Amino acid sequence: MKLRNILYICGYFTGIFFMILGAVFYRQPLITVLILLMLLLPVISIALTRAAMKKLSIGVKMPEGEIAMPSDLNITISMDNRSPFPLLNCELVFEFRNLFFTAPPRQEIMLPAEGLTCHDFKLPFTLGGAGMFDFSISEVRITDYLHFYSFKFPYTFHREVPVLPEKIEMPAVTLTKALIESDESETSTEGELTRDLLQLREYRPGDRIKDIHWKMTAKTGDISVKEYERSKDLYYLVLPELETNYLQRSLSVFYSLGLQLIKQKESFRVAIYHTGDKSFDMYKVNDDEDLMQALYRLYLEPVEKLSTAMESFDYQYPDMQGVIRIAAGKLIMPDEPEIY
Repeated sequence: MKLRNILYICGYFTGIFFMILGAVFYRQPLITVLILLMLLLPVISIALTRAAMKKLSIGVKMPEGEIAMPSDLNITISMDNRSPFPLLNCELVFEFRNLFFTAPPRQEIMLPAEGLTCHDFKLPFTLGGAGMFDFSISEVRITDYLHFYSFKFPYTFHREVPVLPEKIEMPAVTLTKALIESDESETSTEGELTRDLLQLREYRPGDRIKDIHWKMTAKTGDISVKEYERSKDLYYLVLPELETNYLQRSLSVFYSLGLQLIKQKESFRVAIYHTGDKSFDMYKVNDDEDLMQALYRLYLEPVEKLSTAMESFDYQYPDMQGVIRIAAGKLIMPDEPEIY
């Protein structure tokens, strides 16, 4: 029971109290009948509301898939009341937010559910930019006709809708490639290795047992170890930096650059920076679906006022050259001035 229910109850029984005084003073039997009726009305109101609530169903309709900017988001809430008794006070507590930013206070909306009727209510939301937008209904309260008691209706809803950045025209530039270890390589104590044999050498502490050449060891009596060639490939490596003042512009540059590379049938990798532990995930992008997955993963990362992504990258990968940065809403090439 909420404070406003208590206020309604106090007001209602205060009115009954004055009616009782009037009945005693004027000695009118009709007033006594009205008082008895008013004492029964709260019970009837709560009972009818509870009965009608059992035949109520709520549905939410949202767009399927991603939405392209610029656009608005329309959410439809259906109130289907199969009872002849209307439910006039259905309060939905919901939240609508861009996951890039701190959650705003929860909002409330009052919707009626008319008897034997299914009615749709459209909630229009203006999208301020790209990102993963979250819509959730955390609680539904249904109050009886006299506002004496609020029931908790068993319904919750949660869905995320990706909103794509605006596409921008990218300039014709020559991009550099970064030196990156191959996915097919095997990890050893000395780094990333292929299965291409380079030479045999003497055993060193830390070498793997499976790399021992047993036939040569048995023949010479000395432990011989297989040494493999290193495998490194050239890829476009894109590092998007998420900063508060340039967020939407940086997302547009990243998305448009990705589409351009895919159109040119170029594979590339995206370094997603995790601000929490300052680590990176490398996502390989071959087609539009891969680009969407990388973009959605980027949407889950928090935004920094001043990005530390490049600083952390240089510290963890000091030998990696040719990284394409997207910072302050611009495309920044290695050892070159900002070009867009």
